[in-house]
Amino acid sequence: MSQALTKTVIAQDAPNGSDTDHLLPVIDFLKAQGYTPATGDKFDFNRDGLGTYGFQEPLDVALLQEHFVFPPTIKLSVDGLHDTRHFVRIGQGNPSPPARKMSFEA
Repeated sequence: MSQALTKTVIAQDAPNGSDTDHLLPVIDFLKAQGYTPATGDKFDFNRDGLGTYGFQEPLDVALLQEHFVFPPTIKLSVDGLHDTRHFVRIGQGNPSPPARKMSFEA
């Protein structure tokens, strides 16, 4: 007899109103699989407000689909996981470069 895998259901929203906390089970699962955070183990928000939790490795979308049930607002693609409701994503990424100070010197 084989044991059926119970999938973890990812909520559309976090109970505390956070834009990212509902994705913590996915992040914890990926880290347990050996994925290495590339954005300082946090979401990195760009100037347009897109939050990215980046890993050094590309995501295995099939693995995520085996272990999680996602709401319709979360899309999986070759680029990673995209939460269209909260404008955040999990994927392969690099941290944003530090902001440079403006200089008017030649």
